[in-house]
Amino acid sequence: MTATKSSSVSVYFSRVGNTDFPQNADAVSSASLNLKDGELKGNAQLIAEWIADEAECETFEIITSDKYPVDYDATVEDAHVEQNKGERPELTDMPDDLSSYDTVWLTFPNWWGDLPMPVYSFFDRYDFSGKKIVVFVTHEGSGFSNTINKIKELEPDANIIEGLSVRGGSVNDNESEIREWVKDNK
Repeated sequence: MTATKSSSVSVYFSRVGNTDFPQNADAVSSASLNLKDGELKGNAQLIAEWIADEAECETFEIITSDKYPVDYDATVEDAHVEQNKGERPELTDMPDDLSSYDTVWLTFPNWWGDLPMPVYSFFDRYDFSGKKIVVFVTHEGSGFSNTINKIKELEPDANIIEGLSVRGGSVNDNESEIREWVKDNK
Protein backbone atom coordinates (compact mmCIF):
# COMPACT_ATOMS: atom_id res chain seq x y z
CA MET A 1 0.00 0.00 0.00
CA THR A 2 1.31 3.42 -0.89
CA ALA A 3 -0.08 6.89 -0.41
CA THR A 4 -1.53 8.17 -3.64
CA LYS A 5 -4.24 10.84 -3.48
CA SER A 6 -4.32 11.66 0.20
CA SER A 7 -2.02 12.10 3.15
CA SER A 8 -4.45 10.18 5.33
CA VAL A 9 -5.42 6.53 5.67
CA SER A 10 -8.38 4.81 7.30
CA VAL A 11 -7.15 1.84 9.35
CA TYR A 12 -9.49 -0.59 11.07
CA PHE A 13 -9.64 -3.79 13.05
CA SER A 14 -12.84 -5.78 12.69
CA ARG A 15 -13.92 -9.23 13.73
CA VAL A 16 -15.16 -9.99 10.20
CA GLY A 17 -11.73 -9.85 8.53
CA ASN A 18 -10.21 -11.80 11.40
CA THR A 19 -12.71 -14.67 11.49
CA ASP A 20 -13.48 -17.24 8.82
CA PHE A 21 -17.25 -16.89 8.79
CA PRO A 22 -19.32 -19.36 6.78
CA GLN A 23 -21.21 -18.13 3.71
CA ASN A 24 -24.50 -18.27 5.63
CA ALA A 25 -23.32 -16.29 8.69
CA ASP A 26 -26.22 -14.72 10.57
CA ALA A 27 -25.82 -10.99 9.99
CA VAL A 28 -29.37 -10.26 11.10
CA SER A 29 -29.19 -11.15 14.80
CA SER A 30 -25.55 -10.22 15.35
CA ALA A 31 -24.71 -6.72 16.54
CA SER A 32 -21.27 -6.81 14.88
CA LEU A 33 -22.08 -8.37 11.50
CA ASN A 34 -23.69 -6.59 8.57
CA LEU A 35 -24.72 -7.82 5.15
CA LYS A 36 -24.14 -5.05 2.58
CA ASP A 37 -24.77 -5.80 -1.08
CA GLY A 38 -24.31 -9.50 -0.38
CA GLU A 39 -20.97 -8.99 1.41
CA LEU A 40 -20.41 -9.64 5.11
CA LYS A 41 -18.87 -6.61 6.84
CA GLY A 42 -18.08 -5.71 10.41
CA ASN A 43 -19.11 -2.52 12.20
CA ALA A 44 -15.57 -1.13 12.29
CA GLN A 45 -15.16 -1.92 8.59
CA LEU A 46 -18.32 0.00 7.68
CA ILE A 47 -17.20 3.02 9.69
CA ALA A 48 -13.69 2.88 8.17
CA GLU A 49 -15.14 2.72 4.66
CA TRP A 50 -17.41 5.71 5.33
CA ILE A 51 -14.42 7.60 6.75
CA ALA A 52 -12.31 6.75 3.68
CA ASP A 53 -15.11 7.86 1.41
CA GLU A 54 -15.45 11.25 3.12
CA ALA A 55 -11.71 11.79 3.73
CA GLU A 56 -10.90 10.58 0.19
CA CYS A 57 -8.29 8.14 1.40
CA GLU A 58 -7.35 4.49 1.27
CA THR A 59 -8.32 1.88 3.82
CA PHE A 60 -6.11 -0.67 5.50
CA GLU A 61 -7.35 -3.59 7.59
CA ILE A 62 -5.45 -4.93 10.59
CA ILE A 63 -5.41 -8.71 10.04
CA THR A 64 -4.15 -11.32 12.49
CA SER A 65 -2.28 -14.46 11.44
CA ASP A 66 -4.50 -16.59 13.66
CA LYS A 67 -8.24 -16.24 13.17
CA TYR A 68 -10.78 -15.72 15.93
CA PRO A 69 -13.59 -18.25 16.46
CA VAL A 70 -16.89 -17.88 14.58
CA ASP A 71 -18.80 -18.12 17.86
CA TYR A 72 -19.08 -14.62 19.37
CA ASP A 73 -18.78 -15.77 22.99
CA ALA A 74 -15.66 -17.79 22.16
CA THR A 75 -14.15 -14.71 20.47
CA VAL A 76 -14.92 -12.62 23.55
CA GLU A 77 -13.22 -15.23 25.73
CA ASP A 78 -10.16 -15.43 23.45
CA ALA A 79 -9.90 -11.63 23.44
CA HIS A 80 -10.09 -11.57 27.23
CA VAL A 81 -7.32 -14.19 27.52
CA GLU A 82 -5.13 -12.24 25.07
CA GLN A 83 -5.66 -9.09 27.07
CA ASN A 84 -4.96 -10.72 30.45
CA LYS A 85 -1.71 -12.18 29.10
CA GLY A 86 -0.73 -8.98 27.28
CA GLU A 87 -0.35 -10.98 24.06
CA ARG A 88 0.47 -9.19 20.85
CA PRO A 89 -1.02 -11.24 18.00
CA GLU A 90 1.06 -11.53 14.86
CA LEU A 91 -0.27 -9.43 11.99
CA THR A 92 -0.19 -10.23 8.28
CA ASP A 93 -0.13 -8.16 5.10
CA MET A 94 1.20 -5.09 6.87
CA PRO A 95 2.49 -2.15 4.84
CA ASP A 96 6.21 -1.59 5.19
CA ASP A 97 5.80 2.05 5.97
CA LEU A 98 3.12 4.56 6.97
CA SER A 99 5.40 7.60 7.04
CA SER A 100 3.73 9.25 4.02
CA TYR A 101 0.46 9.62 5.95
CA ASP A 102 -0.09 12.64 8.19
CA THR A 103 -3.45 11.43 9.53
CA VAL A 104 -4.51 7.95 10.58
CA TRP A 105 -8.25 7.43 11.02
CA LEU A 106 -8.35 4.43 13.38
CA THR A 107 -11.50 2.38 14.01
CA PHE A 108 -11.82 -0.64 16.27
CA PRO A 109 -14.24 -2.30 18.70
CA ASN A 110 -13.82 -1.62 22.40
CA TRP A 111 -12.98 -5.07 23.80
CA TRP A 112 -13.10 -5.43 27.57
CA GLY A 113 -12.77 -1.66 28.04
CA ASP A 114 -9.54 -1.56 26.03
CA LEU A 115 -8.01 -1.74 22.58
CA PRO A 116 -8.14 -5.17 20.95
CA MET A 117 -4.68 -6.70 21.29
CA PRO A 118 -4.14 -6.69 17.49
CA VAL A 119 -4.40 -2.89 17.65
CA TYR A 120 -1.56 -2.93 20.21
CA SER A 121 0.42 -5.03 17.69
CA PHE A 122 -0.30 -2.34 15.08
CA PHE A 123 1.02 0.41 17.38
CA ASP A 124 4.09 -1.69 18.19
CA ARG A 125 4.97 -1.84 14.51
CA TYR A 126 4.96 1.87 13.57
CA ASP A 127 6.15 5.21 14.90
CA PHE A 128 3.31 7.71 14.85
CA SER A 129 5.31 10.68 16.16
CA GLY A 130 4.00 13.92 14.69
CA LYS A 131 0.94 12.25 13.16
CA LYS A 132 -2.71 12.87 13.91
CA ILE A 133 -4.62 9.77 14.99
CA VAL A 134 -8.40 10.15 14.93
CA VAL A 135 -10.06 7.39 16.96
CA PHE A 136 -13.47 5.83 16.36
CA VAL A 137 -14.73 2.94 18.48
CA THR A 138 -17.68 0.60 18.43
CA HIS A 139 -19.03 -0.64 21.74
CA GLU A 140 -22.09 -2.06 23.45
CA GLY A 141 -22.28 0.47 26.27
CA SER A 142 -18.73 1.23 27.35
CA GLY A 143 -17.97 4.05 24.92
CA PHE A 144 -14.29 4.91 24.60
CA SER A 145 -13.52 3.60 28.13
CA ASN A 146 -9.79 4.26 28.58
CA THR A 147 -8.83 3.71 24.92
CA ILE A 148 -7.92 7.34 24.17
CA ASN A 149 -5.59 7.55 27.19
CA LYS A 150 -4.06 4.19 26.32
CA ILE A 151 -3.29 5.38 22.77
CA LYS A 152 -1.78 8.57 24.20
CA GLU A 153 0.50 6.40 26.37
CA LEU A 154 1.50 4.27 23.37
CA GLU A 155 2.04 7.27 21.09
CA PRO A 156 3.00 10.24 23.29
CA ASP A 157 4.35 12.23 20.34
CA ALA A 158 1.20 11.88 18.24
CA ASN A 159 -1.85 14.13 18.27
CA ILE A 160 -4.70 11.86 19.42
CA ILE A 161 -8.20 13.07 18.52
CA GLU A 162 -11.37 11.60 19.98
CA GLY A 163 -13.62 10.88 17.01
CA LEU A 164 -16.90 9.12 17.63
CA SER A 165 -17.95 6.31 19.90
CA VAL A 166 -20.77 4.36 18.24
CA ARG A 167 -22.90 1.61 19.76
CA GLY A 168 -22.24 -1.50 17.67
CA GLY A 169 -25.90 -2.42 17.33
CA SER A 170 -26.69 0.99 15.82
CA VAL A 171 -23.76 1.56 13.45
CA ASN A 172 -26.00 1.54 10.37
CA ASP A 173 -28.29 4.13 11.99
CA ASN A 174 -25.31 6.47 12.46
CA GLU A 175 -23.87 6.55 8.93
CA SER A 176 -24.94 10.17 8.29
CA GLU A 177 -23.54 11.35 11.63
CA ILE A 178 -20.23 9.57 11.02
CA ARG A 179 -19.89 10.96 7.49
CA GLU A 180 -20.77 14.47 8.65
CA TRP A 181 -18.26 14.32 11.51
CA VAL A 182 -15.48 13.29 9.12
CA LYS A 183 -16.39 16.04 6.61
CA ASP A 184 -16.30 18.62 9.42
CA ASN A 185 -13.01 17.35 10.89
CA LYS A 186 -10.81 16.24 8.00
